[in-house]
Amino acid sequence: MIKKQVYPKTSRVRLKEHVTITEKLDGSNLCIAKLNGELLICQRKYIFKLDEVEECKKQLYKGLYQWIIEHGAYLQEHLRENAVICGEWLGMGRLKYNFDNRFFMFAKANIDERLELYNIYHDHELFIYPFDDCVIPDFISLVPIVTEKGNSNINYLNELYDSYKTNARRNVEGFVLNYGQGNIKKYVRMKNGKLEEHRE
Repeated sequence: MIKKQVYPKTSRVRLKEHVTITEKLDGSNLCIAKLNGELLICQRKYIFKLDEVEECKKQLYKGLYQWIIEHGAYLQEHLRENAVICGEWLGMGRLKYNFDNRFFMFAKANIDERLELYNIYHDHELFIYPFDDCVIPDFISLVPIVTEKGNSNINYLNELYDSYKTNARRNVEGFVLNYGQGNIKKYVRMKNGKLEEHRE
């Protein structure tokens, strides 16, 4: 006789009334990773090593070359091995921002040898862990939190959008809704710089 449970235990439904809602910034996806001691700059379609930045600077997002020259060595030294910081690089989209920083982190993750991401988390309180000293450097910002007690009702989101946009005194592309455990959805109101109703 073998004592072993073959069929896994079924998880209970988690009843969560609220979702965390962050601002969806109009930028370009950018991940910075450390793998085998090397810093990787991961744009939407290209991955560069830190020592390739000079020869590949024409392929980098607008303004990213200078940012990497200024901060790349620090990130290579202070990111943990296999850690990834994921965010938006501002300056490539239709909406213009007056923020001091151009990189806004929206997730943390890990990377494997196949250059695939895993353990992707969107919770702000976890964003310190990719850094060996658990301190986010001042040249990296976090995507703004709109509310931590939101819901996904479309009427609620429309009202929240109008209120948030008024308080921010600038155009807002939309929101990202974080349901937890890597489950995120986007709510978009500005497309190509023009206001429109959210579409599913």
